[in-house]
Amino acid sequence: MNWSHFDKYERVYQISFWLFIGLLQASIGSATIIADYQRLEIEIANWQPISWELSSQLVGISLIWLIVWFDKRLSQTTNKLHLRLIAHAVFSIVFSISHVVGMVVLRKVAYSFAGMEYDFGDWSKELIYEYTKDGYTYVWIIAVIYSYRFIVSRVRGEAKAIATGEDQQVPEKPERLLVKKIGKEFIIRIEDIEWVEAAGNYMNLHIDSHVYPLRETMANLESKLDANKFARIHRSTIVNLDHIKEIQLLDSGDYEVILNNQKVLKLSRRYREKLKGVLL
Repeated sequence: MNWSHFDKYERVYQISFWLFIGLLQASIGSATIIADYQRLEIEIANWQPISWELSSQLVGISLIWLIVWFDKRLSQTTNKLHLRLIAHAVFSIVFSISHVVGMVVLRKVAYSFAGMEYDFGDWSKELIYEYTKDGYTYVWIIAVIYSYRFIVSRVRGEAKAIATGEDQQVPEKPERLLVKKIGKEFIIRIEDIEWVEAAGNYMNLHIDSHVYPLRETMANLESKLDANKFARIHRSTIVNLDHIKEIQLLDSGDYEVILNNQKVLKLSRRYREKLKGVLL
């Protein structure tokens, strides 16, 4: 598989997938509601259930980035499963409230164009009812996200530190990593890593045109890398100092780090002085 093409258009593929799933569910849901109303001999304009389902799906899709962002921040904070589960349970409430507010706003706009007024009902009761559905939706979205990451990591090749010694302990500062792909294993050297970016529960290691996910938090990985060779330049980015070509000042006052392969990385103000201190 051409991973450079995939990496370039990965976001497009992801958005296309969620839009397809959302529109499919909206179509099925709308058709089901219309059929139920017809069976009960209740008159209703077809656009109404369509607007209900579309508003729900579109808002839900737009909020997926929020779940991904939260999970990414969470992965940088802790690896403890029970804490992550509790955090996601609490955040699912935020997701549900945001989803309900968003879809109600869209429905009111749709109804206003038709010269009608949309009534959501008793908010205290409806929010509880909607959460019973949104809770399952949240779990389903998380399952899809994690399944996607797992499949991509296995196909692309996941890196792990190599244990050494008789007790098979992983060294605190490993020099090599073992990459496992489907039907294939090989070793990469830490010093060959050009830069690292946080991606959910993984750190993506960039070497030449290849990307190898490593299941690790940013803080833990930073502590395992040689501080004389690697430096953190952003909350989600670590760079190999030997691969830095130049640091460029932008008109906005921000800085960018340009690597030898012409890759441009953002240098946050938090790590700017520390990087300069290491390079000088």
